[in-house]
Amino acid sequence: MTSPHNHLDDQLALLNAFVESALCLSFNEAAKVLSLTPSSLSRRIKRLEAYLGSQLFVRTTRRMALTEAGEIYLPYAQRVLADLEEGNKAVASLSGKPSGVLRVNLPSAFGRICIAPAIPGFLKRFPGIQLDINYTDTLVDLISQRVDVAVRIGKPLDSTLRQRTLATNERFLVATPEYLNTNAPLNGPNDLIHHSCLHFSHLAGANHWQMHEQGRQNSEVKKVPIKPALIANDAQSLFEAVVAGAGVAMLADFLVHDALNKGQLVRVLPQWKIADTLICAVYPDTAHVAPKTRAFIDYLIELFEPVPIWQRA
Repeated sequence: MTSPHNHLDDQLALLNAFVESALCLSFNEAAKVLSLTPSSLSRRIKRLEAYLGSQLFVRTTRRMALTEAGEIYLPYAQRVLADLEEGNKAVASLSGKPSGVLRVNLPSAFGRICIAPAIPGFLKRFPGIQLDINYTDTLVDLISQRVDVAVRIGKPLDSTLRQRTLATNERFLVATPEYLNTNAPLNGPNDLIHHSCLHFSHLAGANHWQMHEQGRQNSEVKKVPIKPALIANDAQSLFEAVVAGAGVAMLADFLVHDALNKGQLVRVLPQWKIADTLICAVYPDTAHVAPKTRAFIDYLIELFEPVPIWQRA
């Protein structure tokens, strides 16, 4: 009795014979590529035709061509062989040691605060990897810039990229107690127009903040007008300004978590919620992920599960 493994090997041998013959349109040439005799190759084609119940080639003394059945069958056969090859590569890559240059893009403030301190641990775990990190809040094209993996906050996913969610990005309105005690009352969102607002330029709109009231069903998103006293493209500089008492800022939890716990900052209008966004690792949608890329993404996930690194005691 023929084993299933032998049957599969036989099927693959017949597919290889057919695809190579279809590409060469010559049994002699295809036989050379496959290191077979022309008669052996011809027997494989006849067996495949008998199995399918259709003639795949039409042969004359001067030329050889695919029949209609052969033309229909060719892309399916090619896909099976290509998928098998990619599968072999993917499994082989699992056993390969992560190594080589890994090009990474990280958001400026988030990367320095939440990821940079953990980089030495990654390099110790994977000594074969050389990290090339670019800290930037600019949305770069990973393919054209040859970036292996990037961390993005609240950016729409490009259809050419895969993503792994790392954490939820919460944002709060914050100020120092001293600032709030010495400035106009802040009882509702509309009062922000009378305050010094510190605005992150990568947020949509320079003259308003968006929020909705918590605890209210079907609460609509409100565009709250502001007059920014400071606009900056670096969140860390805004954090330093708000801690110095320069005004009210809309900043991410990873920036303000410690300052809130220590009482340096307090929540402003806590009953009003700013929409959460996602913090994701994104990487090119290739047939198989390189071990070095997989290692870095898995390491990032360790930093943010079960709770984000900035919320750990």
